[in-house]
Amino acid sequence: MPRIRTPIVIVAALLSLAAGRAALASRAAAQTPAAALAPDTSWVARSALYEVNVRDFSRAGNLRGVTAGLARIAASGADVIWLMPIFPVGVLNAKGPLGSPYAVRDFDAVNPAFGTAADLRALVRAAHARGLKVILDWVPDHTAWDNVWIKAHPEYYVHGADGQPVVPRDLQGHPTDWTDVAQLDYHNPGLRAAMIATLRRWLVDFDLDGYRMDVAHFIPLDFWAECNTALRGAVRRPIMMLAEAGELDMHRAGFDLTYGWDGYARLKAVWKGAPVDSFVRGVLADQQAMPPGGMRMRFTTNHDETAWDNPPVTLFGAGGPAGARAAFVAMALMPGRPLLYDGQEVESPQKLGLFEREAIAWDQPHAAVARAFYAHVVALARRDPAFVRGELSTAATSAPTDVIAYRRGDGLVLVNARDHEVQFAVTGFDVDGARDLLTGRVHRGAGVTLPAYGALVLER
Repeated sequence: MPRIRTPIVIVAALLSLAAGRAALASRAAAQTPAAALAPDTSWVARSALYEVNVRDFSRAGNLRGVTAGLARIAASGADVIWLMPIFPVGVLNAKGPLGSPYAVRDFDAVNPAFGTAADLRALVRAAHARGLKVILDWVPDHTAWDNVWIKAHPEYYVHGADGQPVVPRDLQGHPTDWTDVAQLDYHNPGLRAAMIATLRRWLVDFDLDGYRMDVAHFIPLDFWAECNTALRGAVRRPIMMLAEAGELDMHRAGFDLTYGWDGYARLKAVWKGAPVDSFVRGVLADQQAMPPGGMRMRFTTNHDETAWDNPPVTLFGAGGPAGARAAFVAMALMPGRPLLYDGQEVESPQKLGLFEREAIAWDQPHAAVARAFYAHVVALARRDPAFVRGELSTAATSAPTDVIAYRRGDGLVLVNARDHEVQFAVTGFDVDGARDLLTGRVHRGAGVTLPAYGALVLER
């Protein structure tokens, strides 16, 4: 969900409820053991994700359209399909012409606009036949105002002083602008049991490979420790659990992946002129604090960012596509797992909203060249030992304000974050004779010259 907040006055009763929610999360954090779970990352640690907005991915705008486009996803180099919510969308208080996919009306059904349960099963089978995994986007924090639970289980919801369900509040007690959804109450053991049972059912019945949990940081950690243990025990295969959260405690509660929001913010700041070493230093500090087995999802866009910000080819591409590609190299080869989102790999300039439908324009100029580039970088992140498990460290250059430089094991990443050519020297790595993994060419000479938004990935 977008993290845009609307400042409004809250009545005292709702402030009290929000404060109670924050206290519940705080107590849960204190009660969660430091090593609650050790996630099985046998395939997760070598994965790359592709986020699919079912409405926009194909002209059909449904699950069959995604199945028909599996070759596109495979060609991007990604091996995990993250399906944005596929449930019926609420109508009451809906936003925009189609409503938000994150306003769920029924957790036990497939949105009829997307197809049927059989269509979802067919998609998962076809993906697995190609060696692709499928994870489902789940919305545990809130529901649409006309969700079936509102009438059947009103006790599952937080209620205001007037006895009516309320819109979600954040952990600071501030109201969100998510006026199309009502807040679920994790004080209620019945809700907890129902949520876990429903998650287990989808995981087992549809042969899914895991979940992405929306606004996971709004929900108590002790619930996640219980939930993740139950889900990992429900199937014999390893699964991926991705939390839309930045808190490192999420990994201690059993999540494999959390969001690399700080790195994304730092990278955008660098493109606006901030010193480039701020990006590497920030990621390095974050990695040093990371619990064992935890990973960040690395992105230069996703459905939230593009819904309000520009897509990468515009955001990072002042000089054209080279800027977006340079930013992706800098981000995707950091520790963690890379993400691509709907049309990013063909450098679509579209801003895809959450509340309407706009089919991706796949026929972008130089789409084949762009797709090959992103697939190559994703392949390095998935298969090259330096970028799968190599330790992150800083690298020194004579252009510290312009060139992003870092080591991953035996690899050296150099990215010019500026719109002009930069010449520089590297300290502590002999670049002469090293091979550029992006082009296959051997670098000659002790110095390096990078064109505007140029990149080298060197390995000896």
